[in-house]
Amino acid sequence: MIIMNFEMQELKLDMGTTPFENMFLNTYLQMADGDAIKVYLLIYKEIYNNNTVDEGKIKRQLNFDDQRFLDAVNFWINMGIFREKKNADGKTYIEIVSLRQMYFGESDQTPSNEINFDKAQRKSMMFENIERIIARNLTPADITRIHETLGEYDQDPELVTEAFRQAREAGNVDVKYVMGYLKSWRDMGITSLNDLRMKEERDKLKKVTGVRTYRRKSDPQMPSDGMSITEKARRKRLQRLNKTEN
Repeated sequence: MIIMNFEMQELKLDMGTTPFENMFLNTYLQMADGDAIKVYLLIYKEIYNNNTVDEGKIKRQLNFDDQRFLDAVNFWINMGIFREKKNADGKTYIEIVSLRQMYFGESDQTPSNEINFDKAQRKSMMFENIERIIARNLTPADITRIHETLGEYDQDPELVTEAFRQAREAGNVDVKYVMGYLKSWRDMGITSLNDLRMKEERDKLKKVTGVRTYRRKSDPQMPSDGMSITEKARRKRLQRLNKTEN
């Protein structure tokens, strides 16, 4: 195997630089063909530096006809990287989606920047954990669906990660299917991982205390009320959990 070392040449004259999000490079270079990559890079450069795009200039630069250019644009629309929108005049335009903002979500208007930063960090970790669980990169459509569900159900990012973990054990990590877990938990009033753990503990205790107990008449260890000391302890623990929740 040949190992190559690379170094960046020191610039003597700055002719301009266009920064690209690492999330885009890491996720989409491997799945897009050459035409799509070329069109994306040139459109991004134009909009970043000039705030406008000259389609004719790009077509001439790449020697693309109208259909070839349109196919490349439609690829990114289908991937969710380009988003068709309408302005106040009703004219259609294409918005280039920021993957970084999709991961962190729209900035909330709250008094504390620390709250926003903490939430963004937790969301970023959530998406990393999800991709590790499902062993693939999330698409923009996946990320949008997860963000919308989080916002609608007002649930913690850690609960979303747990939903994907349980879905993987069930053998189905389709995002739409996993959102069903979150809906079920929302209907039960579960908005955090702690809420879920408390419910699981209560269910476990109910299952144990619900088992019928048989004993002999001469058993001196069994109190007259028919419950063993262990069963009484479990019942008290369940009562404490219920009080804590209320």
